[in-house]
Amino acid sequence: MCLACGRAASTGLCLPCRCGLASGGERRLPGGVLVRSAYVHHGPARTLVHRLKYGALAAAALPLAAGMQALVGEAASALVAVRRVRLRRWRYGVDPADELARALSRMLGLPVLEALDPGWWHRRRAGGPGAPRGQPRFRPLVGSGTGLVLVDDVLTTGATLAAASKVLPGARLAVTATAAPVLGKPLPRGRRYSG
Repeated sequence: MCLACGRAASTGLCLPCRCGLASGGERRLPGGVLVRSAYVHHGPARTLVHRLKYGALAAAALPLAAGMQALVGEAASALVAVRRVRLRRWRYGVDPADELARALSRMLGLPVLEALDPGWWHRRRAGGPGAPRGQPRFRPLVGSGTGLVLVDDVLTTGATLAAASKVLPGARLAVTATAAPVLGKPLPRGRRYSG
């Protein structure tokens, strides 16, 4: 069964949903971190992220991570999940960044370091335009190293990844499952899924 639409599928996604995935591209954050996103946060990719993030469907991480694996790069030494605050992990029963990092770890053979502590709570980051957003805060759990790759589910404003990279200066690359479309730019046409 297709994880995005529920149609019959022999793998995680049916052909129409695979064809509905559009490349998320790259963005450089003001702090210098390069963010590579597998897909645009639209259509089947958005559905997969929502099922992972709010529906605790861990299997949704697999097709998302399959699109992320080529974005990690050869210089990577370890993956670092940009985790949710503890109360949201408890509320939703899953941490999407953890699930994505573990799936990528299995695909790439890289270790996942528990290097960031997001704390217990801060105002939620998600929401529509103009919604009040909390400022993410992290505490480092390990010293910084080279080749650390931050892993997150969605890139919107970049504030979460920027905050994570400030406490882990060795992380100069981040990969996300999806990226919100840049305002004023049309969504790219779908591209064939390679997973």
